[in-house]
Amino acid sequence: MKTNEKILAVATLLFDSRGIQASGVDTIIAESGVAKATLYKHYPSKNLLVIAYLKSKSDKFYEWLNSQLASKKEDSIEILITLCELVEVWISTPEFHGLPFHIASVEFPDPDHPINQYSVVLAAELQGYLSKIAKTAGARDPVALGQQLTIIFEGAALVDRLSPGTGAAKRAKNAAVALIQSAVK
Repeated sequence: MKTNEKILAVATLLFDSRGIQASGVDTIIAESGVAKATLYKHYPSKNLLVIAYLKSKSDKFYEWLNSQLASKKEDSIEILITLCELVEVWISTPEFHGLPFHIASVEFPDPDHPINQYSVVLAAELQGYLSKIAKTAGARDPVALGQQLTIIFEGAALVDRLSPGTGAAKRAKNAAVALIQSAVK
């Protein structure tokens, strides 16, 4: 494993388990076994390390989702139904710790902070991704459906994080499927 990957892997474990603010650079250095100069060579600031963490989590999510959706017929409602099932599975896994960009935006609430700004970008990417799938599936108003699905999925992620095991992911999937059935031609 490359040094930058090792640093990011340790930071990811700490950010996921303790929170971003609670995981200081000194802890990341101690846990990864690298020198401070080495960490700052790869990530010149903690903000850049946090942004790399958010990007990595987002990229892995989309890679997983795209690999699962690859065999589905894009121009049918099937791809949207499968998407809902996948989101339920993802939120229901024990490894799910909430949406990283939600957590980051709460920990860095200042709209001018670069981490908050990047969280806004990731939220928009999620909505754009869902709208694109809705468009290929034949939704009458894919932008509206994408936003509605985003609201449902983000809400389920938050409820499940705060009250794990209450069935929020399944209920969100059911609500999203009903919405999709009324929105697709």
